[in-house]
Amino acid sequence: MFTFYRSYWGSLMIISVLSLFPGCASSPQETKPSNISQRPPYTGLIIEQGPSSAGSEPRKGKVTALILHYTASPLPASLDVLQGHKETHRVGVHYIVTDEPRPRVIQLVPESKSAFHAGKSGWSNLEGMNQHSIGIEIINLDGNVHAYSAAQTEVLFTLCADIIRRHQIKPTEVLGHSDIAVGRKIDPGILFPWAKLASLGVGAWPLRDEVAQYLLTPVKIKAEDVRKLLAAYGYRIEPGEAGLKLAVEAFQRHFRATKVDGIADPETIATLEALVRRYRPQTLQALKIKP
Repeated sequence: MFTFYRSYWGSLMIISVLSLFPGCASSPQETKPSNISQRPPYTGLIIEQGPSSAGSEPRKGKVTALILHYTASPLPASLDVLQGHKETHRVGVHYIVTDEPRPRVIQLVPESKSAFHAGKSGWSNLEGMNQHSIGIEIINLDGNVHAYSAAQTEVLFTLCADIIRRHQIKPTEVLGHSDIAVGRKIDPGILFPWAKLASLGVGAWPLRDEVAQYLLTPVKIKAEDVRKLLAAYGYRIEPGEAGLKLAVEAFQRHFRATKVDGIADPETIATLEALVRRYRPQTLQALKIKP
């Protein structure tokens, strides 16, 4: 086997009312503040209108991807930064999912606009993912150290499912910042519940039986074939061994978080092959990878 080695904005008052699933529903006595709008009954999700962000521009392309991030800062600081007032670092995002006991969803940029959340990025044949995606920032200081709560995951799933439905986003295009900015970003981190969300219909995940089958009959493949498989799935890879190692590491962050070292061991390759076979079967046939 080949190896390598989150102050609220001005006078904006954000009210903690969030109706999601029956267990988190608002009581009949609660009234909805005027700054909260109800999304379609598909989800029952309530989204609060936050401060508008200067970190945005007109959208020029079709939305094909959903990108997930962690903020690396608490909610007040995240709201401040994501308004995009700093000219030297103008950033923005469509939604923020808070880390409160009853997490809320706050919108800063309308989906009809492109938000500056991805930076230098690429996926598959797309360059610069801001124009092609919806961005969600999740309040978490470091998703490689701090787990995402079950309540936060539940809210996130509801939001993602709604976005995916409206934009018809494919499972393979539900991505982390680390997937589209290989070697530059590491969010949403190794503790992000990708498998849980995929089991609910948000995002891609390999079939367990296929991974197990590949591991029963492992074969040695070359570095160039690992590169081909990663590129077939969608990863953008820089030339050379260092570029490939970073791409393997990015893949592991998403799909094999127990081992993020950039080394393409049998389980990493089995997972990669299972993903390509499940979601990009025609591409896999065209690769003609030889043992």
